[in-house]
Amino acid sequence: MYKEASRLNLRFQTNAGPLTVEQLWQLPLAVLDTLVVSLDEAYKNSKGKSFLEKRTTKDKTLKLQFDIALDVLQTKAEEADLLKQAKEDKEHNNKIIALIKEKQDGELKGKSITELEAMLR
Repeated sequence: MYKEASRLNLRFQTNAGPLTVEQLWQLPLAVLDTLVVSLDEAYKNSKGKSFLEKRTTKDKTLKLQFDIALDVLQTKAEEADLLKQAKEDKEHNNKIIALIKEKQDGELKGKSITELEAMLR
């Protein structure tokens, strides 16, 4: 799919002007979503559904644009979800580590001076 796009020198029409496949990766998810929806509508409206008539080159290009934009959108959304989960995991682990340190400090506070002196390195 990406080979064909590079051979066709495929461009995506957006409010910011024509964009390459590489530039799609820089778009925010909301803008990508709008682009995918508009490409889907354009493809559906490009020709009536028929199993007898072949799709035109324009239809194939619209379908390719839709497939690529959708793939970029889904990949970026998955990456965003993974980053969000990693951030939540890190915050959770930091809380647990802080509680462990607090409990260790509490245990040390309960020891006598002799016990603490014996622990010195």
